[in-house]
Amino acid sequence: MTDKNSPAGNSKKSLERGSNLESLLHSEQIVSVEKMAVGGSGVSRLLVGDKSVVVFIPYAAPNDQLKIKITRVEKNFLLAEIIQILTPSSSRRSAPCEYFGACGGCLWQHLKDDEQITQKELILKDLFKKFLPNLEYKLLETVSTPEKLGYRNRIQLKQLGQKVGYFKHESHEIVEINNCLISEPAIQKYIPEFKNKLKPSDKLRKFEIKINQNQGVEHYPLGERGEGLAFSQVNRFVNQKLVDKVVEIISELKPSYITELYAGAGNFTFPIANKLPGSTIQAVELSSELTKFAVEKIKSEKKHKQITFFTTKSETYCRTSSALSEELVLLDPPRSGCDSEVITMLARKKPKTILYISCHPVNLARDLQALASIYKISELQIFDMFPQTDHFETLCLLSRIES
Repeated sequence: MTDKNSPAGNSKKSLERGSNLESLLHSEQIVSVEKMAVGGSGVSRLLVGDKSVVVFIPYAAPNDQLKIKITRVEKNFLLAEIIQILTPSSSRRSAPCEYFGACGGCLWQHLKDDEQITQKELILKDLFKKFLPNLEYKLLETVSTPEKLGYRNRIQLKQLGQKVGYFKHESHEIVEINNCLISEPAIQKYIPEFKNKLKPSDKLRKFEIKINQNQGVEHYPLGERGEGLAFSQVNRFVNQKLVDKVVEIISELKPSYITELYAGAGNFTFPIANKLPGSTIQAVELSSELTKFAVEKIKSEKKHKQITFFTTKSETYCRTSSALSEELVLLDPPRSGCDSEVITMLARKKPKTILYISCHPVNLARDLQALASIYKISELQIFDMFPQTDHFETLCLLSRIES
């Protein structure tokens, strides 16, 4: 029998109040964790009246048995914090970083490496089941590397007063750091030197520290939005494997004309051009700094007859240009996914092949909804670009369904 004064007893009493979720705020509950979610939290469920309500719990692990406290109530879900780990999951480990639990940067350091991969695959499968229930696919083995730490070639730090570091999870409070284990060793070594150069600031400042084109380390202040110039992917180890895969796929297709949208500084453009010297590539990128970099590279590599860069929005290019390739369109949009106009134009133009590189699985699944009746998934594969976090890249090869 459960003691009515125990946490479990209080939990049962709270849940019997009916469907008023507000009554659960600040209550303590005993839960089991099912899986991990986009955003990095663990997922559990509470039966409230006749409804099963999702609870998101940061720093949880699949199969944890937890005592939690409900900290926030939303319309369709609850947020909670861990009070006590009653039975730890076998997938747990000691986080390698001393700032874990305070710094909001790497929410999965407490998960074993193989469990991180498992959960990323499950996230993608669950999203496809939700958004694309009738679309058939086979998820290939996830691509990763041994470099689970020390892989980032750029980081963004914040400063306020004398504190320099990262924001706390879901907060603008700065957690001061002297090291960042996921950054490349040269950046780790540079952080104390960088901090010593700064004077206290009464305003929030943001800086990017990165490995530059000459393999040195440099820093510079960022604008209010915190944007940096992404001349390369943050994980050069996995990025090379992704580029190799893209080049392999496209070289087998042998398109004569390629449209590349959201092309950045040419991460895929130049390797494709080198592999297929007879192809023509029209690349579209909004950032003038990135296209400037790409144009200079075109000149230095004498590829002006093969590659053309357009500095404009991808949706504007699709709207105003009749030059969208009928053979192959390569997409590598930001986390927000493709603009709806781009997807609409692709559905109208129906190029033979679309190769979509996504850094946000929710928006990938959303974008594919409009294309699901026209295309089949020929290849689907995760590239673990961001170990210790819930983020990952997905390669999705779409082939037009021939009637």
